[in-house]
Amino acid sequence: MSFNEYMHVRNRYRTNPPDFKQLAEKHPALKPFLIQKTNGGVTLDFCDANAVQALTIAVAKEDFDLDLELSLDRLIPRIPQKLNYLHWIEDLVERKIDAVGIDIGGGCSCIHALLALRLNPQWTMYVSEIDPFNYRMGIKNVENNQLDDRIHVIQVDSSALFDNFIDRTKHYDFLMCNPPFYSDSMESQGLTNTRKSDRPPTKSINTAAPIESIYDQGGEVEFVKRMIHESRTYATNVRVFTSQLGKKSSLDQIKKCFQDIRYIDTELCQGNTMRWAVAWTFDETFHFSDQCQSLKALKALKKAKKKNESHRTPISIPFDSKYSFDFIKTYLETHLFHELNLKSTSLSSYAWIIDAYENSWSHQRRRRRHPIDNDEPPSKRLKSNDAPVMKVCSLQARLDEHEGICSLFLLFVDGTNTDAANQIGQYIKNQFPIYCQNHEEKTLTIA
Repeated sequence: MSFNEYMHVRNRYRTNPPDFKQLAEKHPALKPFLIQKTNGGVTLDFCDANAVQALTIAVAKEDFDLDLELSLDRLIPRIPQKLNYLHWIEDLVERKIDAVGIDIGGGCSCIHALLALRLNPQWTMYVSEIDPFNYRMGIKNVENNQLDDRIHVIQVDSSALFDNFIDRTKHYDFLMCNPPFYSDSMESQGLTNTRKSDRPPTKSINTAAPIESIYDQGGEVEFVKRMIHESRTYATNVRVFTSQLGKKSSLDQIKKCFQDIRYIDTELCQGNTMRWAVAWTFDETFHFSDQCQSLKALKALKKAKKKNESHRTPISIPFDSKYSFDFIKTYLETHLFHELNLKSTSLSSYAWIIDAYENSWSHQRRRRRHPIDNDEPPSKRLKSNDAPVMKVCSLQARLDEHEGICSLFLLFVDGTNTDAANQIGQYIKNQFPIYCQNHEEKTLTIA
């Protein structure tokens, strides 16, 4: 069972996971870890620490231009999971341009702060770290990416959490934390846990050091309880406090601590992994937006198979093999997106998020015949440019090539028109041959 469909809507890996083969071509250090699959594709052994390290370094460089140094005996971050948490925090602070944030326990990678600055270049991050090794590595990673003017890594005493770190004279927009999950070494090694017996064993390695993964005073539940207790002291300094959680059972226990505190919780979904997060505030003016509320992903996954399968399944538009990848890409970027007035955001050289604020693909024949017809009654008249702007749909688009044949995949993300992917797909099928004919005629004329 994969939860990718329920990743944050802005997560670039939601429908475009890293292509290991292409990634290895650009980053040769990853190539030795590729495993050939029977269907012709490739994968990695996520129980191999060296493979996970090479993948994270390659993805960070390829997609975020980050130069990372990672240690095999410290936590190796999974970037898609980190993005889910960061995008949720962006929503909490309403995507504030110059937000000031805190990360409790940055780790050797300092990945939360580095990704936050790549996503939001004007943010400022303060990062605490109790492990001397992680502190030195974190500073090195920040300096290697020339972000030491925006990211401040501070070494704190092992007994400290907020005290002697949060400046009582400053104001922060948010606080984030990935707490130590386990209460002892037995639990961290999987010898004692709350995992149901019928669940398959984990398919990825945990390289975290004990200082990163174990809180011997009660694991993540007691750690976050301590955060909640200390947060009262800094209620006027931090607008919203947040923390990740590794177990659903932990969430149920933590929620009991919010009797007099406003809070929300959510799921963070990626691959076969579920994480949870909580956010709380003492600021009476702070509003938790609807998009930050819990996704209820497990229930939604079951309902999707019955009710939403049609528009949650990508549609495929194949093209004749005589048309090259570059020709079709040019058609999309220079013609289709403009003709239909679609706002496109590039995820990669072959993938986009496209937003439509009007249905410009329907009634195109009528639009061309009657560009202006003020004699028509209002009920028949096409919407003018003065009509109220509303979001009709967001789609994820990916152009793929396999054995010389290109296909465009469209996936509905959100909006009022759940059938938009099918409608735009049909429009392309109808209009692409006309575009090609016009292009060929222009080429002959020039020749």
